[in-house]
Order: sequence, then structure tokens, then C-alpha cells
Amino acid sequence: MNFHNPIYTEKTQCQDCYKCIRECPVKAIRVENGHATVVPELCVLCGHCVMVCPAGAKKVRDDLSRAKQLLKLKNRVILSLAPSFAAEFPGVNPGILVGALKQLGFFGVSETAIGADLVSAQLAEDFSGGGGRKLYISSACPSAVEYIKRYLGEYAPYITDRASPLLAHARLLRKLYGEDIGIVFVGPCIAKKREADVWALPDCSIGFQDLRRWFASEGINLEDGTIRAEEYIPYRAAKGALYPVDGGMIASIKKYVKLDRFDTISVAGITEIDRALRGLDPESLSTPLFMELLACQGGCINGPLASSGEATALRRIRLLDYAKHSADRLVEKRPDMEGTLPVEQSEQVFHSEEDVRAALRQVGKNEPGDELNCGSCGYDTCRSFCAAMLEHRAEKTMCVSYMRTLAQRKANGLIRTIPSGVVICGSDLKIIECNENFARMMGPDILAMYEAKPGMEGADLEKISAMSQFFRDVLAPGGPDVVEHELRENKKVFQITVFSIEKGEIACGVLQDVTAPQIRRDRVIRQTKRVIDKNLAVVQKIAFLLGENAAETEATLNSIIESFSVDEREGE
Repeated sequence: MNFHNPIYTEKTQCQDCYKCIRECPVKAIRVENGHATVVPELCVLCGHCVMVCPAGAKKVRDDLSRAKQLLKLKNRVILSLAPSFAAEFPGVNPGILVGALKQLGFFGVSETAIGADLVSAQLAEDFSGGGGRKLYISSACPSAVEYIKRYLGEYAPYITDRASPLLAHARLLRKLYGEDIGIVFVGPCIAKKREADVWALPDCSIGFQDLRRWFASEGINLEDGTIRAEEYIPYRAAKGALYPVDGGMIASIKKYVKLDRFDTISVAGITEIDRALRGLDPESLSTPLFMELLACQGGCINGPLASSGEATALRRIRLLDYAKHSADRLVEKRPDMEGTLPVEQSEQVFHSEEDVRAALRQVGKNEPGDELNCGSCGYDTCRSFCAAMLEHRAEKTMCVSYMRTLAQRKANGLIRTIPSGVVICGSDLKIIECNENFARMMGPDILAMYEAKPGMEGADLEKISAMSQFFRDVLAPGGPDVVEHELRENKKVFQITVFSIEKGEIACGVLQDVTAPQIRRDRVIRQTKRVIDKNLAVVQKIAFLLGENAAETEATLNSIIESFSVDEREGE
């Protein structure tokens, strides 16, 4: 048995976007050191995280090498082909596909839909026999079964104790061809990998994407006209071919029994399954209800290991068209039909209100009004996010509002303490933020304005200083990212640097009063050092002409620096 979870994260590719958490219907994601990883004991293998990850960091276990190895180890290996292949390979004759698969080395190709026919026949018999139950939940979709058993445990007893189509098919193949055969499943479903791991009836499961890679590596082109058409073994499937679309299972069962004593509904998508079941009291039903549940919206044709991105409507039409040409027969000989995935219900963790409040305070949620419930962290509410923090599945850095507030506090602290004057303006030249040093440099009137309204938000920079022209240059379309100027104003000389924060929208200006004694000393030192660096290069080139004069020049310049440095130390 392979215990390596079928879904994992390539950490180097994870971009900390938390989209997988937002999209995961069961929040089976743990964030550690900024990387989002799948929690196997919580995952239901719906594969939604794989499909939505923008960086492609969520990966599916590659079992293609296992399938190839099986062909080397076993004399006879049979491929179980999911009926949704009709949506995956448009325009490909089924016989041609079978022929191509046999070129890969398979003994034969059989439709998984035969297993679906077996399930339909068995359920028809079960329903005909009565039993007095009010609610029956389908067991065909392993992901849906796993979801109910993990998260809606009170409805687990209502799941029909009947094998999935894949398990039924694998049992039939082994009964017909011997226990020593190898079986490889090909389809769009990740959860089938769990079935293979747990039951070991199919030896392994690969996706349609894997099959396309396999064909390409062997140089097999389904459309080149060189492949000989072959037949399925042991026979063609019947209406079980409808299982990959919502309502298909119900239609297949009705081939065997009318179901006029039952209400039937089909539900596709984990979230929709939750909505359909949560709060349902089976004893309140006046008529027995059979629920066909599929984890993927639109059915298996939209499974995570399908490679086509076509519209669901087109994929559905192709599947229905294929099912029209299926065998018109009823199955009779059935293998053992019992058994669903052995899944334990996930233990629900309860947190005290005190612990939740403490976690909320860690991310700046001190009052109920602070709980934005914005969902940017991936969780629907701030409280569920904090519960995940308490369970070590989330980090406080995932909270956007917390990080924004933290960044703002750091920025404000820097602006307040920086010895230079700082002013930030928008494209309308209105002040967004400034520090006290800027106001002080602008004179007592502006300082008084600052003291009355710290930050001076909304003040017109044009009315305060001529430096507004430098802001206008930077904020202009196609303007420079940085400008540096000296400006004489109020009997002072300012060294001004204006740079773009958001192109064309926000700019920041940093001012230094070069007439201030400290600034003058620092400026002379910097200029002297610049002179040394600039001139030494020239001096070195002509050192053989100047001789001792080169050293004397350097010593003189350094003495100037030292004198200012001494003055600076004495003034401290």
C-alpha cells in the first residue's frame, strides 16, 4: 500500500497566494513558513486545489512509472478505461483508442462502465427489496464518500454499502481473468488513486493527462490513421457509461427498476453536497430519497485529471452521444459488491472563547468591529482563521489587514523618526502624509498647522513650497522615477529628492537642510571624499610625474576630513 498522499505541494513554487485555502471546501491546507501544504488526514481528494493553483505548486502523485513497471512485471495487464474518455478525446473512435492502448503493451482494455452497470443492477435489486430506509446516498464517487465520512459523519450510515464502479469492475476482471492479472485505471479522478492504495484491486491509477504524456513518449498519434481498431474485453458496457455526468447514475438504475417509489436527486460539487445534506432529517422524509452525489461540478467529465478545458456543455454532449451507442443489455453475473472506502470521521476540535479571542488579538482584532471577515486569508471568517491558527494550520501573516496595519505602523514610525523632512503627495499635489521635520523646515506657520493636524493630510503642497514643481515632474505621464534638486527657500538651502511610489499617482519627497551646521559638516565630508576618489584616479596615472606631491595632496584632503570629523565628535 502506498501511503504517499496523492496530492502534495512543490514548496519552491508556492507563491503564498492562499488561493488553495479559499477554494478548498474542507480547508485541508496547512501553512508553515509561508508554504501551503495539504493535510492528508483532512483531504478528500477532490483535486480543486490542483486545478486552481495559479503557480502550479499543487501536484498530483505521478503513478505513470508504476503503470509502466506493472507491464514489465505481469504477463497480462488490463486497462480499466473510465467512460469520461469520450469527453476527453473528442472525435476519437473508441476502437482506435483501444488499439493505441494495446500498442502500449496492455493485454486488453475494458470499460470501467461495466462496473457501473454492476452497481446499478445491485442497487436496483436492493431498492426492489425494500428495507424501510428513508435515505440512500450513492457510494459511486469515492471523493463524495470520503467527504461525508469525514465531515458529515451522521449521514455515513445512509451511504449504500456497495462498491464503487472501479472496485466492482476490478473484482469482475480478476474473477474472469485470474487474480494474477495487473489492472491499471485511467480516468480524470484523483480519488481513484486512494482506492487503488487502500484496496489494491486496481494496482494503480493514472489520469488522462498521464495517458497523453505516455502516448507522446511512445510516438503514438491517435489521428494518424495507422492504428488498428480493437474491441473491448470482455464486452461493451451498457448505461453505466452515463455515470460521469450528474443524473447518469439514476438513469442507469432506472434501466433495471422504475424507482417510482423513490424521490431521486443528483448533486454535483462538494459545497453543494454539504448544502444538500446539512440539516436534513431523514426521518422527516415522507418518501424514500436516493441521492446521487458527485464531487466534481458537472460530474466526472470535469475531473481534475482531465486535460481538456472545453465547455462543460460540449463535454457532456459528447459523453451522452457515446452512451447512446453503448450496449443494450443487462448484467447478470456479479462479483462481491460490498465495500466503501474505510474512512474515519475527522475529529472536530473545539476552542474556548478565551483562546479564540486571544488569537484574534494576535492579528489586531481587539473588538468585534475589527473582524472584517474579508476572506483574503482563505477562511470565510476571522474566527475560523484564528481557529486554524490555534490548530497550527495557519499563520498570522496570512491576515492581510493585520499585515497592512503592521506595515503602516512601521512606515509611520520611520517617517516620524527619520532626521530628514518627509512629505508624501498624490497626483493632485495634496499631502497624504508628512513628518514634523518637514513642517519645521517649512517655517513656524506650517509647524503650527502640523501641530493642529499631525500629518497635514489634504493640505495643498503648492501653497506651502515651491518644491511642488519637482513632484509635478515625477508624477507627470512618462516623468522620471527620481529627481534631485537644490531649492532656496526661507533663507535656507534644501537638498530635495523626489521619487515615485506609485507611478503617476503617489510620490515622496525627502528634504535636507544643507544650511544646518550638522548637515554642512556631513556635506563637506561627503564632497571631500568624492574629490579624493575622483582625483586619486588621475593622480595615480601621473604619479611618476608628481612624485611626493601625490601623497601630499591626499594627506591635505584627508586632514580636511579629519578636522571636520573632530569638530563633529566634540560637538556631540
